[in-house]
Amino acid sequence: MKNPARSRRGFSFSWMLHRRHEPDIYAGLCYALAVSYAIIDHTADLGIEVRAPGVSELFSEAARALIEIMGAEAASPEREIMLTVEGYDPEDLLVRWLEEIRYRIESHTMGIARQTIDTLTAQRLEARIEVARRTTPLKTCIKAVTYHALKILQVDNHFQTTIIFDT
Repeated sequence: MKNPARSRRGFSFSWMLHRRHEPDIYAGLCYALAVSYAIIDHTADLGIEVRAPGVSELFSEAARALIEIMGAEAASPEREIMLTVEGYDPEDLLVRWLEEIRYRIESHTMGIARQTIDTLTAQRLEARIEVARRTTPLKTCIKAVTYHALKILQVDNHFQTTIIFDT
């Protein structure tokens, strides 16, 4: 496996696994990490591998990864919006969820402080997003969330997926 810490277009990314600063139980690593996703190498695009104990957490962590990669975090929310997304299956729903967040960040100049998934079925997601107006430019431009080799897998006691972003 290649070194997960790498520089891409002037930005330095490194392993970041869940914000609770606890050891990464999924990969067997012995050091504390910050969020449950990792940047992975992908030809001409940007990929992430996301792991979580449940499907709802997987969707939430994938959104958090997108927000952090784009540089659209908000420190304090100004208002809350409701999002409802529908898809044909869980993979399609994940892409549509991330695309909706990407669209809001870019077209509405939003920063996102927090997102809470209230309802998640195989074909529908309802969430509350706490947002604020973004005053700084984005760090990374994501053109699209792709379906390339996208599968949500249950591996041992967690769920995982690999998502490729078109940059």
